[in-house]
Amino acid sequence: MGQRGVGRGVGLAALAAGVLGTLVATTVAGAPPERSGEPGPSHVAPPETRSQAALFSCPEKHPVFTRHAPPVMHVQEERAKAERIASMAGGAWSVAFAEPTRLGVIAFVDGDLAAARPVLLAAGAGHVYRRDAGPELGDGKDHQALVESALGWALEKPMRDVRRRLRGLPHDGELAYWNEAGAVYVQWKPTQVAALAETYVDGALVVVGETPYSPREVTAAMNRIFAPRYERLTGARFTFGATCGDLSGVLLGVDPATLGDRGPRIQELLARAAGMPVHVVPAEPVKLQ
Repeated sequence: MGQRGVGRGVGLAALAAGVLGTLVATTVAGAPPERSGEPGPSHVAPPETRSQAALFSCPEKHPVFTRHAPPVMHVQEERAKAERIASMAGGAWSVAFAEPTRLGVIAFVDGDLAAARPVLLAAGAGHVYRRDAGPELGDGKDHQALVESALGWALEKPMRDVRRRLRGLPHDGELAYWNEAGAVYVQWKPTQVAALAETYVDGALVVVGETPYSPREVTAAMNRIFAPRYERLTGARFTFGATCGDLSGVLLGVDPATLGDRGPRIQELLARAAGMPVHVVPAEPVKLQ
């Protein structure tokens, strides 16, 4: 067995810490009624008779990888501004290119960055960076990679400020950079951060995704069920454990050779032990070289 974080390791700033409270089981009973007479062949119950625990499914990836980013606001005006800025130059610098984004126009310059920055900011650029940012970004030739990296750089201060505003709250969530949207994505239990939703911090949108569980609670539930005793109980071999991308439950990989069509039943059994929904997915064991 092995544990992993699926789609949650990039750009996440975990805030979970402290002692977990005991969770009450949240599955809803709804198993099919017992039949009289001789028992029939073993089968999976039709969807309309299965419990919510059996039908539960969740995304593997964090929402920043699956949600559509909102469009650039006033895009025509921003494109015109980017074209104007892209034509600017000074005695020791020139603009290589400029790109409209959700965080304003980002300009990339060749030459003296310190001299170029105040001029370009006064001309309406939101952020100014050097084009040649190193070989990992194609020495300035890969424009898309540069823009994506620049969005991350521009979100560093908003991320720090959002984290500062959350100090003093129960540590029941986590933050993520949502570069494409020019946003800080906050996953948190309801009501605690509602006032931050759809606000702007240092020019960056704050998007709040309310979650039924905190990262600590999901991780604790995963650790409870990711154990040999539950492999024996279910007759399945677990290959990985993770949090659902939206923190709605536990994501559990099971060796297909031991899973068959028993996924819904296994989900029901494990949800009771976990105290929250469990989504079982087929996953081959990792073969060590």
